[in-house]
Amino acid sequence: MTLLKKLQWSFGLLLFFFVLPVIAGQLPFNKQASTPIKEPEDKPVVFAATNSPEQSFLEETKEETKEEIKEETKKETKDPFKVLLVFTHSEEAYQPMVQAVSGKAAVYDDKTNIFSLKDTISKHFSMNGIQTDVLDVDVMKELKRQKKLFPAAYNVVRPYLAKRLQEQSYDLVIDLHRDSARKNATTITHNNESYARIAIVIGAEHKNYRWNTAYAESLSATMNEIVPKISRGVISKSGDTVDGRYNQDLTKEMVLIEIGGIDNTEEELNRTIAVIGKAIAKSFVTEKQ
Repeated sequence: MTLLKKLQWSFGLLLFFFVLPVIAGQLPFNKQASTPIKEPEDKPVVFAATNSPEQSFLEETKEETKEEIKEETKKETKDPFKVLLVFTHSEEAYQPMVQAVSGKAAVYDDKTNIFSLKDTISKHFSMNGIQTDVLDVDVMKELKRQKKLFPAAYNVVRPYLAKRLQEQSYDLVIDLHRDSARKNATTITHNNESYARIAIVIGAEHKNYRWNTAYAESLSATMNEIVPKISRGVISKSGDTVDGRYNQDLTKEMVLIEIGGIDNTEEELNRTIAVIGKAIAKSFVTEKQ
């Protein structure tokens, strides 16, 4: 063998051993000798405390619902409109009502009188969302007990009324009376039904009378919107021949209402009482809320 051939053979042998590992790594049976890849372990993933859009929407909805519930609760717990009824001339009566009970035609009676209408009035007012209290004093009986004459009635009821107003507050105080006028002046027909007309009297000899007048005019106007001309208007009184205060100086929210006259029937009075309740609600209760 020549020297050149020996060198070629040696170089080829070295080249064979050099490329052998590369070729072996490509063969299929050597794949199992490769290092296996470790599968990732199942571990709980902890996310940052950031709400998804859906979670945020649910949270906002919950908050809105809570606010709505709070608002509804406020409405439910809001103080009702409170009215105090006073009957200074408690034995003023209506002839048809007295005659139906006792058979006599009387305009004053110790049982069937305007004071006996207190439950009917309270019922109608309650239907209009008005809480009604009654100054439960039969003033005419108290007047007789104290041996005083009829004109002293306002002075007799005054301490009872003043005490009640110190103990509780009212949105409106109504002193209810019966007018002495006859049927043609105290009755009106509307939609084929008859009503007892009302008049509101304000004493003009005290510092509150402008406030009392404002309440009276608002109530009168609203009543006439419900039944045209059912109110005869607001009458201011002052001078030597009248009381001039009617205890309205005790509170600016007080009015005196004369409901019907001596000839009005119980049905006519009931219809008018219903109108008064509606008018109070429309004039004052809605404004308060």
